[in-house]
Amino acid sequence: MLRVFVRANDVEGDVVRIGGAERRHLRTLRLGPGARLVVFDEAGVEREVEIAAVGPRTVEARVVAIRAGARESALDLVLAPALLKGDKMDLVVEKATELGVRRIAPVASRHVVGRGARAERWRRIALAAAKQSGRTAVPVVDAPVPLGRLLAGAWPGVRLLAWEDERTTPFTALPPSADAAIVVLGPEGGFDDAEVAEARAHGFVTVSLAPRVLRAETAALVAVALCQHRWGDLGRPLSSTSGVG
Repeated sequence: MLRVFVRANDVEGDVVRIGGAERRHLRTLRLGPGARLVVFDEAGVEREVEIAAVGPRTVEARVVAIRAGARESALDLVLAPALLKGDKMDLVVEKATELGVRRIAPVASRHVVGRGARAERWRRIALAAAKQSGRTAVPVVDAPVPLGRLLAGAWPGVRLLAWEDERTTPFTALPPSADAAIVVLGPEGGFDDAEVAEARAHGFVTVSLAPRVLRAETAALVAVALCQHRWGDLGRPLSSTSGVG
């Protein structure tokens, strides 16, 4: 069933008003009164609705059922990838969203090649990926910041920096349980020694991802998958989703 995103303040009782780009999408699909779809909001609430009226500014729908979605990982995972060139950042944002990250915090490190800050574009990509993958929450996508500023942040849980020159600390050496984690990934040119030293000074642990050299975009997604497998919900039994009429 088609899924669209609304803000919680677009819901009043059993009435949902769909506007903006989502309304245009429904108009493009020529959905009219009687059509059913699912809306979800930033609080993670899903509602099955039936379109009641299509107006020039909003589509009004009536709630048919409220669903208690159970598709979000319990791991509060932040991905902090260095800026990548071309459409590689688009790919990282899309796939990281599918894998369940809660926040994407791009960074500008010394050897970055991609310099474009396209945060609004990345937010649109994250929203589309959340809808496609059945998520009940859309990850926050920050505007890029310098690496040093990110490293100095008050990050809860496990702090990781994936480094191709790490030889002694694999993922299997990390704590067996964690509620939160941030993982920082370098650009195509990698991190320099000063950046690695700064990360360690701020409590980040350098880890290796694989015995082979991974492309920057591949490394970002491998890191997310490893975190979700070790501490999150990848490879876990599926949770049932209950419906409330």
